[in-house]
Amino acid sequence: MEQIWNKESIGEKNVSLAFVYKTESKKALTLKLAASNEYQVFCNGTFTAYGPLRSAHRYSHVRSYTLFPDERGQVCATVIVCSAQVNSYDRVEEPPFFAAELSFDGKIIARSSDFAAYRLTDRLQKVQRYSFQRTFTESYRLSDERQKLLNGMPCSFPRVETEEVEGNTLLSDGGLSEPAYRFTAGTAIEAGTAFTDPAREVYHDRSLTGINCDRSYKRFPVEELEEILVDEAGKIVCRPDALHTDSLTAGRYVAYDLGRNTSGFFRFTVSACEKTVLYLLFDEIVTPKEGEGLFIDITRLQCCNAVKYVLEAGEYDLVSFAPYTAKYVRAVVSDGKAQIRSFGMITLENPDDTLSFTCDDKDLLKVIDAARASFRQNAVDVLTDCPSRERAGWLCDSYFTSRAEKFLTGSNRVEKNFLQAYLLAPELPFAKGMLPMCYPSDHPDGTYIPNWAMWYIVELEDFLARTGERDFVGQCKEKVYGVIRFLDRFLNEYGLLENLESWIFVEWSKSNEFVNGLNFPSNMMYSLALACAGRLYNDPKLLERAEKMKKTIRELSYNGEFFTDQALRDAQNKLIITRNVTETCQYYAFWTGVADKNTYPDLYKKMLLEFAKRDPDTVYPDVFPSNAFIGRLLRMDYFLREKEYAAVLQEAKTYYLPMAERTGTLWENLTTVASCNHGFSSYIAYLLVTAYNALRSV
Repeated sequence: MEQIWNKESIGEKNVSLAFVYKTESKKALTLKLAASNEYQVFCNGTFTAYGPLRSAHRYSHVRSYTLFPDERGQVCATVIVCSAQVNSYDRVEEPPFFAAELSFDGKIIARSSDFAAYRLTDRLQKVQRYSFQRTFTESYRLSDERQKLLNGMPCSFPRVETEEVEGNTLLSDGGLSEPAYRFTAGTAIEAGTAFTDPAREVYHDRSLTGINCDRSYKRFPVEELEEILVDEAGKIVCRPDALHTDSLTAGRYVAYDLGRNTSGFFRFTVSACEKTVLYLLFDEIVTPKEGEGLFIDITRLQCCNAVKYVLEAGEYDLVSFAPYTAKYVRAVVSDGKAQIRSFGMITLENPDDTLSFTCDDKDLLKVIDAARASFRQNAVDVLTDCPSRERAGWLCDSYFTSRAEKFLTGSNRVEKNFLQAYLLAPELPFAKGMLPMCYPSDHPDGTYIPNWAMWYIVELEDFLARTGERDFVGQCKEKVYGVIRFLDRFLNEYGLLENLESWIFVEWSKSNEFVNGLNFPSNMMYSLALACAGRLYNDPKLLERAEKMKKTIRELSYNGEFFTDQALRDAQNKLIITRNVTETCQYYAFWTGVADKNTYPDLYKKMLLEFAKRDPDTVYPDVFPSNAFIGRLLRMDYFLREKEYAAVLQEAKTYYLPMAERTGTLWENLTTVASCNHGFSSYIAYLLVTAYNALRSV
C-alpha cells in the first residue's frame, strides 16, 4: 500500500490531517486502511471506526471497513489522522503516515494519493497533555467547515501536499474483531448554575510542568500553550438548582449519568444559538460536595478530564476524537446559548464476550457483570491496565486479563497481538535484555519494572497452555533469555536478586516500601519465572536454579511464623533479615510455589481464616495488609487452586460488590484513589463462576 504524509508537518507535535475521497456508488465500498498514530473513519459525515490496532515501533496493522452509500448514491470516505509525535504509554512514538485503498468488488478505485489531504486547524495544536501517560487534550474552535469536510464539500481548511514516506511494515489484523461501537445514552441527573472561581486551586500533574520537555518527556512548554485547559475547566464551580433542561444559557450546566463506567467517544448534537463556549467535565465517580451537588474532580486521576468546544452559531454533531472513560459528565456553557440533544458515548469495547452464566445470587451476578464490563473496555486491541488515564498494555496486569479473555471469549487474540508487539519491540537502549514495563509505548526516561519482565515469562507459559501456540513461544525464546541474562547481573552470593534497579514493583501497598536491598517477593517471582522458562524451553539448568532459589528463600525469609519481605546489609556488609512483614509477601510465597499448605499448614490457616476479615490494627498489626492489585487477587487465585470455593465467593463479594454497585466496573485499588476500571480485575469473573459451579457440583 502507498504510504503518504505531508512532509512539512513531520516532526510537529499534535497535527491532524484529514484525507477525503468522494465518489458515486450504488453499492458498499471497502476501505483498506493503515495509519499512524491515531485515526477516526467517517462515512458520509458519520463516525464509522477508530484505530489503529496498536503494534510495535514501525509496524502497523491493516484493517478493512465497509462504507455504505447514502440515499443519493454517494460515498464520502474521510479519515482523520492525528500525529502526536510524542512519547507516551498508550502508543509508540513514530513518524506519521496514511495508507489506504478504496475498492469495489475487489477492484481498487482509489489509493492513498487519490485522497485530498487537509490540515485541520479547528483543533488547537499547542495544548497540554491529557496525562503523563497519554498524549494531548482536545480543544476546538468549530464552525460548519468540519461538517462540510466530512461530507466532501468545499471547505476552508488548507489543502496540503503529500508525498510518499518510509512508513511502517504492514501487518494483518490477526483476526481481531472490530470494536463494538454502541451508543450509550446519558441521563440528565442534575442541572444548575456555573461560574469561574479564580481563587479555586487547580492541581497541576507532572505532565504539565514537572518534566523536561526537551529530552525525556515531550510536550509543549507551558509558555507556548494556547490555553491551559485544566486551569479553565478546573476553576468552574457548579451549583445545582431545580431547573433541569438541556437548553443552556451562559453560566448553566447539565450533568449526565451514563449508567455505568463507560469507555469510548463522547457523542452529542448541539444547536448553538450564538457563539458558545462549552466544556465537558467528566470522571468515573462523583463525590457529593456541599453546595456543589455531585462534584466531579477532573484531576482525580492526575489527568485533565475535560474537552472544550468553542462553537460558532449553527448545528453540530460532535464526537470526541480520543477515547475516554466516564460515568458522569457535566456539560457547562460558560458563554453563549446552546441546546444539547442525545448526549451519550459511543463505546469502544471488545465485542467477543459470550459468557452465558446465571444464578440466583444477584450480588454475585453484579460483580461478574462488572468484571465483564471491565474486560470489554480493557481488551480492544491490547490488554490494557485502564481505559482512562493510561490505556497502556502493562505486563503483570496482562497475565490476569489474558486468562479472563480466554474464559469470556474462548480465545486469546488480543493477548496474541499484545505479545506479538513485545516480540517485535526494539531492544531498550538503556537496559539491553530488559523488556518495557508496558508496550506499545516509549520510556525515554529509562524507567522499567524488573518484576514485570518476570511476569512476561510466566505469562508465556500460561499462553502456551491456553493456546498451544508453541511456534510463537519459540520465537520469544531470545526475549526470555535476554531477561534472564539481564536479571542475573543482580544475583548475590546466595543466588538471589539484590539491589534491583529502576522501579521495583510488588504491590500498591506497604509492600512497595520494602523493595530495596534483597526483596523476597521479587525473588519468589524470579524463581517461578526461571521454572517457567525451564519448562518452556526444556532447560534443566533453569529448573535446577529455580528449585535452589526456592529453598534459599525458605531458609532466609521464613521467620518461624511468616515470610519476611526484605533483607538489608549492615555496616560489615552482612545480610540482615528485617522485621518487615506484609500480607502480600505470604501470598507471593504460596502463589509462586515457594510455600504450600502441606509444608506451612499453620500459615495457610492464618491466611485463610484470620487474614480474611481481620482488623489489621488489632489482628497481626505487624503484618501490613494487602491491596486489590495484586495481593488480594493472588490470594483468591491461590485459594481457588486449593478448592476453597466458599472463601473465594465470600471474599470477592465483600471486596468487589461495592465497586460493582458504584461504578459497574472493578477497580485498581480497594478505594477510589486510582482507576475505577482496571483490566486485571476482569479475572474476578473467572474466579467467581468457577467457584460457584464447583460448589454447585459438590
